[in-house]
Amino acid sequence: MKLWTVQTADVWRLLEEQGITTVKKEFIRKKYGDCAWSFLIAYDFMAKKLAKKILPPEGAESPVWFFADPKWAGDDARSMEIPEEEILLFDLRKWHRVLSLSYVGTPEEEADYDAMLRWQGIGASSDVFRTPFYPLQKRQIMASWDRIFDLPEDRQYHQAACWRLNKDWRL
Repeated sequence: MKLWTVQTADVWRLLEEQGITTVKKEFIRKKYGDCAWSFLIAYDFMAKKLAKKILPPEGAESPVWFFADPKWAGDDARSMEIPEEEILLFDLRKWHRVLSLSYVGTPEEEADYDAMLRWQGIGASSDVFRTPFYPLQKRQIMASWDRIFDLPEDRQYHQAACWRLNKDWRL
């Protein structure tokens, strides 16, 4: 499947030298700094789902991200031809709800859930993850995240996770 990814020059150089690269959590922490904790929650969710489909290679701690439509990847994106058995597809629009640690549902369900949180005195869904005080709400939110795997027919909204970059996949 032809997909696009954006990586730093260091990653592309490493791929050229080693042939395969994987993601370490230390790079996520470095990239996102004080906000890394929330990305790591979302990325760990995706890593667990990906690991159910594909055994992670040695050293892989988090997925590599790809887009089915280059417009979402940006000008610095490069295309790769990746075997379908190596990827896990999901809806990129719903993924943004996961990245914000929000409930995923229909627009009405999301609004109702957010209203319920406010009624309980919880200002934002991300607050549920900041403390150990909301285990029920945390389970509800995380259970809703499986809806990102309900793919839209429009392929432009498909995003993919993969354990590695492989030099042989470059186009």
